[in-house]
Formats: sequence, structure tokens, C-alpha cells
Amino acid sequence: MKPTRPSLLIIGHGSSSSKEAEDAVLAHALTLRQSNRFGNVLTYFLTEGATLPVLPEGEVFILPFFMSDGFFVQEKIPSLFNLEEFERHEKNRSIYQCDALGVDPELSTVLKAMASEASVKISKNTAEVSLVLVAHGSSKSAASADATQLQAQTLRQTTNFRSISTAFLEETPSIGDELNRLLETKENVVCLGLFAADGPHGGDDVPNAIEETLETRAGDEGAIVYYAGVAGTRPEIVRLIQNSISRKAENLKID
Repeated sequence: MKPTRPSLLIIGHGSSSSKEAEDAVLAHALTLRQSNRFGNVLTYFLTEGATLPVLPEGEVFILPFFMSDGFFVQEKIPSLFNLEEFERHEKNRSIYQCDALGVDPELSTVLKAMASEASVKISKNTAEVSLVLVAHGSSKSAASADATQLQAQTLRQTTNFRSISTAFLEETPSIGDELNRLLETKENVVCLGLFAADGPHGGDDVPNAIEETLETRAGDEGAIVYYAGVAGTRPEIVRLIQNSISRKAENLKID
């Protein structure tokens, strides 16, 4: 008998050196299982030697838990699951790959909430705050920068922050360069990490880069730099995942 509810497979990058890189995916998967909205909720990480999961029958939706629409989303995942144009159909199973987390049109609402909460914590109105979206970036692919700029542009259209800019770990402008530019005019800065998990990049590299920049500006007064953490760990991501599946199903006209 065909399952009455679709199944979900959340795919993350994972890490052989950091458990935190998987924690967000596992936590969201647990919440989604408890919602009873899906027949099965599976997780998989693209770590070396990982065994592919056995997919259940019926409709299966793959959610790439990545902050950009790059190699892993466009090539690696479709190759692993033998997808053509992000789909595969068998006698008892249909598989559909959804948008990556970082290009989801609803992600900007999560970022807006993070930034608004951070503004309250530093006792500033949003109009007094310069927002910096911090992402990984890459000299080999524009995917990370494109996804970051997409979210920045949406926030510019829907919020009243003093300014909204971007910075990267492995691309220009660097976090240090962007913070120095803003701090020259005594801006109050909130940094948001566009990372899927609270792993080495979002949990260590970004706060370290901020701290190093502030140390070089010792003696500056009148400005604040606050790091609001990473987007992927936010509880609202569960709703975003649910809505992503619903949009995909609607587009496919799946009953």
C-alpha cells in the first residue's frame, strides 16, 4: 500500500572533526518526526564512507541543508541518488530534491528575526544598526556569494536597518575589512552567520575574526559589534523546511 504521508531526507555536509556540524540537522529532524507530518524523517551527511540510506516507498523529498546552491546541491546529491533534473521515479517511489536552505525565499524572515533580536540585545533600534551577513565564500565558485547577496537584497527591501552588507571567510570583502569600514564611522554592527550549523566556521572562525578585528581597534569608543550566531540552528528552520516541501509538492501537483 502506498504511504499516505511523504517522507523527508535532510542531507547535510557533516564533518569528521566536529559533532556540532551535524547537531542542527539532527535536532530539526527530531522535531519534524514529532510533528507526525511525514511518514519518515531521515538524515544523511556527506562524510567520507557514509552509507546511503534506504529510502522508503512513496514520495520522498530531499532537503539539502546547505547555505548555497553550489556543487553539493547541483551535482553531488543528484549523482548520489541518480536524479535527473532533481527527480527520480520508480515503481513504488518518487524522489524530489528541494531548494537548498540558503536560497529558500523564506530564509530572510529567519534572518530578520535574528537581526531584530540582536538589535534589542544591544539596545539599539534597527535603523541604528548596520547588518553584516557573513558567509563562507569561495574563490572557485560564486554560489556562496550569490546566495548571500540574494538574502541581503531581500532584507534591504523588507527591513529598515541602517545598512546591509556582506563579508566572507574565503572571499572579499573579508570580515575584518568590512568591520573596519563600518567602524570608521562608529557604526553599531550586528553580524549574522549564514552557516547551516554551529561548526568550526560559524562557531569558531567568525567570532575569532570579529575578535581579532576589534583587538586591532583597541581604544575605539561609541560603536558595538555583536555576533548573533548562525542561521541553521534557529528553531524557525523547521517551519521553513515544512514550507519548502509544501511548495515543491504544490509545484509538482502532488496530492
